[in-house]
Amino acid sequence: MAAGLQNPIRPVHRTLPFHLAFYPSMPQEDVSSDTVVPVPSESTERASGIARAGRVDSWQAIKKSLAFALAASDFESGWLDRLSKSADRIRDLTAQDADIALYMMLQTATNDAENYSASHGMYCAVVADLCSAYFEWPEAEAIAIQNAALTMNIGMLLMQNAMAQQIEPLSSAQKLRVEDHAAKSVELLKSAGVDDPLWLEAVRRHHRPVDDGESADPLTPQQRLAQLLQRIDVFTAKLSKRKTRPGSSATVAARDACLDTSGLPDATGATILRVLGLYPPGSFVRLASGEIGVVIRRGDKAHTPVVASVRRGDGGMFNQPMVRNTGNPVHAVQCSLSADQAKIRLDHERVLGARG
Repeated sequence: MAAGLQNPIRPVHRTLPFHLAFYPSMPQEDVSSDTVVPVPSESTERASGIARAGRVDSWQAIKKSLAFALAASDFESGWLDRLSKSADRIRDLTAQDADIALYMMLQTATNDAENYSASHGMYCAVVADLCSAYFEWPEAEAIAIQNAALTMNIGMLLMQNAMAQQIEPLSSAQKLRVEDHAAKSVELLKSAGVDDPLWLEAVRRHHRPVDDGESADPLTPQQRLAQLLQRIDVFTAKLSKRKTRPGSSATVAARDACLDTSGLPDATGATILRVLGLYPPGSFVRLASGEIGVVIRRGDKAHTPVVASVRRGDGGMFNQPMVRNTGNPVHAVQCSLSADQAKIRLDHERVLGARG
């Protein structure tokens, strides 16, 4: 299990039909709508809200630190040490509050295309950390996949940042660089002193987990890590904003990254959905009441997150975000919204410090 992570999530029932988000007419015997969320005392709730809001600065600071560490031109002079410190800090912050980690990563992905490569790597690393904990993988594998997530694109880091802001189609040279970036990333990691074969192989394979002619029954540890990383890479990229398009809604990203042609998730896709929920923290939703809010915590079930409502059903804004229990039919999630559809700029400290 990843260092510092002791059951950071409460696994959703394995019988939960995740395809209900896309086919709501199907039977819902496994999805109750009367989930009871314990109500903390006012003093405990206030203290918790203040603590949660205070972590916003920590996540914004680590993003800057990671972007600086990854962008170094000299991969032989202290680069690995700087990266390791950033990776440890990300792991620690995720262990402190995984929901805030996911919230900050998704809000960054959908609203800020600056330093895209670092932000995308951080988001992938957080999700990989939580998925490896769910799988109860050995610590060495959990650390390897997080490190791979942070560094899989260093072979095209500056170009990837530029492509996130680019309006024109990719040039032939850019396409070649994209095609070769996994191998280039491995080369740079080796020059920096990385010798962990799990880390290096996960990076090399993150677009093609199984080499041509290679057996995948059963998956080797390297293939298994790369397969999860590939799926997380696609899912988080779908959510991310580009100059040429807004980020997708959570349900669209899940459909494209986690479901097969029959509309059902495979084992890897199901795990991502169990870990994140159908509506991950940081995603916008419309409630049955007509209110629009943002998910701030995962719920007891994948389809019942805790939401901070910011816009009333009549279109006006709440003076203070209002926490909603979406297990209550009045506040049930009606649909997922992209950031462009929601058209709301959030004060993260107020949202994360919201009380019911």
